[in-house]
Amino acid sequence: MGVTGETTLVKRKIIRGMLLVVVAAVSATTACTTGSESKAKATPAPTSAPNSETTAKSPAPACNEPDACTTRQLAEAAGVIFGTAVTSKRLNEPEYSATLLDTFNSVTPEYELKWDAVQPLPDKWNFGPADQIVDFAKAHDLQVKGHALIWDQDLVDSTPEWVLAIDDPVELRSVVTTHITKVMGRYRDSVDRWDVVNEPLQTLGSGMYDNHFRQVLGDDYIAEMFRIAHTAEPDAQLWLNEAAVEYQPEKAAALVALVAGLVNAGVPIDGVGIQGHLIGGTVDGAILAQLVADLEALGVQVAITELDIPASDPVSPLEVQADTYREALGACLINQCREVTLWGFTDRYTWIDATFGDGLAPLPFDRNYQPKPALAAIRDRLSAVLAAR
Repeated sequence: MGVTGETTLVKRKIIRGMLLVVVAAVSATTACTTGSESKAKATPAPTSAPNSETTAKSPAPACNEPDACTTRQLAEAAGVIFGTAVTSKRLNEPEYSATLLDTFNSVTPEYELKWDAVQPLPDKWNFGPADQIVDFAKAHDLQVKGHALIWDQDLVDSTPEWVLAIDDPVELRSVVTTHITKVMGRYRDSVDRWDVVNEPLQTLGSGMYDNHFRQVLGDDYIAEMFRIAHTAEPDAQLWLNEAAVEYQPEKAAALVALVAGLVNAGVPIDGVGIQGHLIGGTVDGAILAQLVADLEALGVQVAITELDIPASDPVSPLEVQADTYREALGACLINQCREVTLWGFTDRYTWIDATFGDGLAPLPFDRNYQPKPALAAIRDRLSAVLAAR
């Protein structure tokens, strides 16, 4: 999800109102669960063998004593891709880059590869900020995930106005093909996996969002986008990325049905991202683990791709936040899922505050780059995977 550029105040208020509906639903659900019941639901430590297709590429360093390892070393030794969203303008900040390199082995450009950033006008291309991230990643042996080629939603998206003005299917198909081919081709040797379509379902609901691409190209536009991307780069992993399925069972079922339809139709889809913006501050790990398992049963990879968790509990905010990070990672890692990406890592820079107001502190490092209990919870999960190898 996230907010692209300078979101207007009106949009922020609308987003806030919509997501508060989700928060209310979570509160109603968790109010019916006692503390002992919550503990009974806790996702157990992962024991399954990692999927070789999704493990981190870097060779595992010497990490015989997890407590002595950096979080990045721990993730690599465990065979887990542990990533974060980054913005190019922060990479020259010493504390930002040092914390990033000690903690993560993968990065996702937060804005820099979205359509309105890369191609704001038909004949204007702006690869500078994305190049900066890719060059930084190459210099420091980080993986890069491309995000996102197609994203058109009701409130916040990255489709430029000039694209939205195209109502001829032949022209739109040509423009999309040119865009996807040029962007993927430029980073052929640097980006091995891409979010091809981002958030195709309604934000609050289980139906397909009737976005511009669906209106002009028809109901099969998602399959068409994946086929265009596969033709452009046959060796790249192609992913679908979706939001707000953690709290909406009907939407989760719709996501599974959508992916099943694509797989059955022979569409070249390799993975599904569950974003993990846990706005409610909690999650039922067992339900999330089942969603991961249901998607994996279709033969696709699964990752958590945009994880952040507001510290919103009125009594023990940091402890509940840590428990929720532990639950979310456990729900992924108990299955074959071996990739977790956070949507940022320091509370100094987060879309959550930009949208909901300051103070929700959703990330594992505080505004001064000091680790919070959430980081220890993350490390606990990574250590459990390492111990099981």
